[in-house]
Parts: sequence; C-alpha cells; structure tokens
Amino acid sequence: MVRTFLRLGLFTLVLIGMSQIVGAQVETELKCSADKFYNLFRHNMMHMTTIFPQNFKSVKIVKGDGKSVGSIREWKYVLPGTSSKVMMVKEIVKSVDEDNRSITFSAVGGELLSQYKSFDVTMTVTPKNVDNIEESGSKVKWWIQYEKRTEDVPSPDAYIGLASHVTKELGHYLLQ
Repeated sequence: MVRTFLRLGLFTLVLIGMSQIVGAQVETELKCSADKFYNLFRHNMMHMTTIFPQNFKSVKIVKGDGKSVGSIREWKYVLPGTSSKVMMVKEIVKSVDEDNRSITFSAVGGELLSQYKSFDVTMTVTPKNVDNIEESGSKVKWWIQYEKRTEDVPSPDAYIGLASHVTKELGHYLLQ
C-alpha cells in the first residue's frame, strides 16, 4: 500500500505500507534530450566533480567499473544550504534499466547511514511526448526512498534540493 503523505508542487512525500520507509520525489522538465542526460549519469558520472566542484569534491571507484550493477563508488560532497563540511557516502549501483533510462543507487557507507537505516535513490529520465521538435526535451524524476534511524532525524530535503539543482544545471550544461 502506497499512500501520499504530503504533496508540495513537484515534491511528494509518501508513506509505504505501515513501515517507516518513506519516499520523496522531485521531477524537473529540461530542454536537453533524455538520452544525453541519462548517458551522462550512466557513463560519465565521474565528470560531476568537474561540472560541480562546489558540491562534488571527489569520486572514486571502490569496486567494479563504476557503472555496472554491483559497482561501488565513494563520493566526497558538500550539501548546498548546509554547512561547508565535506561528507562521504559509498553507494552501490543497485539496478540499471537501459530501456526506461533508470538507475537506482543505494547508500552502503558514510555519514548518511548514521541518520538513515536505508537510503536509495532512483533517477528516471523520460523524453517529453511533444510533436513539435523545437519543444522536445525530457523529464527527470528523482525518487528517494529512506528509513530514518530515529524520529528526530530530518527528512532529506537537502538531498532533494541537490538533485533538483544538479538536474537543472546539467540540463543547461548539456545544451551548450
């Protein structure tokens, strides 16, 4: 059972079943093609440190090729709107769906897991269904599913904000 808990514009918070696993999503429309956006995340994720040096300080492959299911990457990052503290997260590529341009990552280490028991992020990119090629583009949806360790842990609004910021800026970057 999935029940909508809170809806604010494009940001949605849902409660899944009777557990404490909660989801939040944000969807952004872009002018760049779905394939361009998806391929940057799928095949060139390492470029994020060059494109967004203020947010992504380093990324290294810990296991695998960094792209395939089961690959693990370690990110050092700064969340916008919070302290300038550099944090670390290890993520595993949990699933890849090339046909639907979707990738799911799951946190397996780092400060994030001191607040959340689980933290999964799914990015899905779909082409806009528009007949006019001049208005074509894509929709990028980020879905974060998480379980707080305690009730006083804040919702991951800063991570939703980062996903939204990165999406918009990459959309502009890919049009250059």
